[in-house]
Amino acid sequence: MDRVEAYRLFQSLNYQRFQHLIEMAPARQALIFQLLPLFLHINAKLLPGYISDDVPAGLLDYRPSQDTINKAQQLNRSFSHRVRALRRYPLRGLYLINPHHHYSYSDKTEFELWVLCSDLVDIEQRHQLQLKLDAITAWCEENGLWLKTQLLTEKALADNTALSEGQKEQFYTQGIVLAGADPYWWLISHEEATDHQAIVDEFKTQAKFKQYNLVDFGPVKVVDQNALFETTYAVGKDVLLDGHVSLDLLYLPLLLETVTSFPLLSSVLKQAIYRGESRFSALENQALKLSIIESYAEESLINIAREVFYKESQEALSVQLNQAQHPWRREFVKQLTTLWGWSEIQLQTLDNRHSNIKQNQLWFTRLSPVIQSLLEKLELYCKKHQLDTRHEITYLKQLYRLRFQPQGNQIPSLPLSFRPELNESRLYLYRFKDQQDWLVSQVPLADNAKSGLYQHSQLIDVLSWAINHHLLAKTNWLSVTDQHQKYTTSSVIELSHYIINQGLGLLDIPKQQADITTTETIVQVLVFPNLEQQPSNKLSQQGLQLASKQNDPLNYSSFKESLVLTIDCLFISSHGQIYSTFYQGQTAVLEMLTSLLLWQPAASPKVNSWCTTPGFEKSINHRFETLIPQVCQLYQTHPQRGKFLINLADRPYQLQWHDEQVEYVRRPMSQTIWQHLADNTHTFTAQALDSYLDKDQLLNTLLSYQTAEQVSIFLYLEKNTVVYYLIDEYANLVRQQVQHLSESTLMGHLQMFLSHIKADNKLKHIRFYLLSHHQQGWKINAIARQNSTQTFLPVQVTMESPALDAACTIMCGKKWFEGRADDTSLFAQVHQLIHSLRQNNQTYPLYINQLQFTDNHAYPTAIYIQQKNRLEQLFNQQ
Repeated sequence: MDRVEAYRLFQSLNYQRFQHLIEMAPARQALIFQLLPLFLHINAKLLPGYISDDVPAGLLDYRPSQDTINKAQQLNRSFSHRVRALRRYPLRGLYLINPHHHYSYSDKTEFELWVLCSDLVDIEQRHQLQLKLDAITAWCEENGLWLKTQLLTEKALADNTALSEGQKEQFYTQGIVLAGADPYWWLISHEEATDHQAIVDEFKTQAKFKQYNLVDFGPVKVVDQNALFETTYAVGKDVLLDGHVSLDLLYLPLLLETVTSFPLLSSVLKQAIYRGESRFSALENQALKLSIIESYAEESLINIAREVFYKESQEALSVQLNQAQHPWRREFVKQLTTLWGWSEIQLQTLDNRHSNIKQNQLWFTRLSPVIQSLLEKLELYCKKHQLDTRHEITYLKQLYRLRFQPQGNQIPSLPLSFRPELNESRLYLYRFKDQQDWLVSQVPLADNAKSGLYQHSQLIDVLSWAINHHLLAKTNWLSVTDQHQKYTTSSVIELSHYIINQGLGLLDIPKQQADITTTETIVQVLVFPNLEQQPSNKLSQQGLQLASKQNDPLNYSSFKESLVLTIDCLFISSHGQIYSTFYQGQTAVLEMLTSLLLWQPAASPKVNSWCTTPGFEKSINHRFETLIPQVCQLYQTHPQRGKFLINLADRPYQLQWHDEQVEYVRRPMSQTIWQHLADNTHTFTAQALDSYLDKDQLLNTLLSYQTAEQVSIFLYLEKNTVVYYLIDEYANLVRQQVQHLSESTLMGHLQMFLSHIKADNKLKHIRFYLLSHHQQGWKINAIARQNSTQTFLPVQVTMESPALDAACTIMCGKKWFEGRADDTSLFAQVHQLIHSLRQNNQTYPLYINQLQFTDNHAYPTAIYIQQKNRLEQLFNQQ
């Protein structure tokens, strides 16, 4: 074929592209496309984008028709225009690039609009022109059309600096010349591509073509590596996030793998034109991509590509139409399916797939290896060309894992576009007597059925899957058959309505990359205690109902039973995933808390509990809705190391975490709460108590002040006794009391005592607080450091170790005593000294000012305080 004929075919293809774009676009947007050249050809105050009469206007070889003028008057009835020739045409061309294919129209498409300026347009005029383009773009956006504009100059084109290789490739395969100069590229055959510039230069010396009406955008020499990556990245993200499957999913891997020898799409288009192909449907880029896939890909991928092409064509051939909306498209697709040998049944299956969840599941499963191959080839391509795309590749891999590699208890989830629309169709739930699994189906199942659309041993798991995939809504007709006789249809409907209200039908992977690349954590916890088992108490049912409402459901009544036997639980993650878990037995609560903390929650999740236990549902729900946030709050404040004390069925437990490990252990029954709080650990381990173990919330109030490398002392006056609580640098909490001392004197004394161990224990701060109790609860006020004026006999004690029988030296003033720390004869000597010092003061006490251990081991401050208090009691006992 000669150049003239090929040029005419390209012009015809350009015209058809524009006509089909207008045909498929909504009326308002189609009107805009038709008027874009007029907006730039004149400066009309009554049309969008007007800046001033000085803005460069006038498109080469463009004359608005009367039909165009009439369409402009649809925007403003007062607009009028008389067609006249211009002496100057500062704008040499207007080009529209549709990144979507021309078989259909997408409202989400962002079009590109290129304006080619003459070199006679100076910088200031280009600035004015850009302002006009910005105004047009803003107006288009108000009308639902997204435009991105770019100004091109003739000089930049000549220097090959205006456009990237990827932009040129996209223009030649998907661009539309709205007005002005056509590309020289149309006149150069595929075989002449290597001599592009020489041929262009030769054309400029000939009179065969109108040179003023041609412009050289340059050849596409190589694949634009960055553009190829960005396109592939977008395709992978679209299918994994939104389920949007395009031919690029199969076309781009071929380009990635054989980038040096694989024909570019623009080259394939030009070859087809020069072979004489004139059908628009066969020259559209989707048809060209399909032909390439059929030539180079494996048979299994070809079948998938054909199904994708058929779906993207939006033609349902199994449906008989009196008048097709786009006959050219329907006829072309019909020809292809006949060539492929597709049967009527196959067409019906494909046309009904969107509403068939089973077909969608199978289809998405088929896509898994295709997407995985795409990601692998993309990663290899980036390494080969040294593209820094680590974050993007990691993001795609994470999306792939969430879609196709669910963790053990993760409920699988299809993209929203693969889930059928909510409807009122029937849904069936079954659990047969000889099976443990629940089955969900859209059709009735026989008693011996082994599988349905989805199955699981826990009803909560099955309901969540059905709700998440839009099969179950409040409007569905639901039938429940439970041959185990645990559930009725009404109870399941009530349960499903509750889950629907939690928003599970809207859950999907978040759209923002930042939400996925951050660590997945739990944002909501749904707890379902005792769904199938109800507790039996040793008391009669009447006795249960009459028992105090203040009883703890986890340690209920005088028998200290737990009213929670099983827990079905749903964890909703920050990545839009649902994790289903089940716990049973005495430690079910602890196992559930352990599972939650293993997620390392960075913020307190929203907690909801739904219990059906008669008479106790409110108390059990309240128990979980307060317990879980309390545990999470301690973990969030101290994620490195912590422990939480709780009783279950009157058995003491400790939930603990350290080094990203979480576990629970039984505490000795003989150990009191105070003994456990003063555990004398040598590593900072934050502590908290279950609120039911701390009835007046004093201990948890004090523990809220626990801080590493700090000792906090709280003074509380009870008549003539000062009780003080000390939290040391390792979060050990001890309680001591002294008599016949004022708060200020005790504070000065403790301050002096602690100052001797401050350096050895690497304490940064020693804080004092005044503790008081009111109707609203405990109140804590900081106390400024004071200098005590009262003096006591200086008492220094040196012990070999904190052992009760350790070698001990006591220095009272100038008197020395030596013995064992539990030797009664040693303390008898001290008593004699005290007796001689008392004289008329019958309450003269001894207080230890300084205590040290000589075994060169580091001990928590709590140890010093405990030994100080023990020895002082032995000193001062009557």
